[in-house]
Amino acid sequence: MFTRIQHLLQTLFTDMQSTFIWAFIIGGLVCGLMIWQGDEQNAPKFKKGLLFCGAGVVVFLLAKPFVDYIKAGL
Repeated sequence: MFTRIQHLLQTLFTDMQSTFIWAFIIGGLVCGLMIWQGDEQNAPKFKKGLLFCGAGVVVFLLAKPFVDYIKAGL
């Protein structure tokens, strides 16, 4: 019973992780496009959005190794 629950949670985490990584990548591409093609007034907002998307990708890419490191250390 617990192995099925563990498998379900692992599948959901993997799918959630890849989904959010792609969402942040697409958001970064949209922000980059809007910085390039947008006007001068909105560029700072899209630059902040680009930084947010980059940080989101890094967090989601490092989440699993970080959790594994904590589990191994404790």
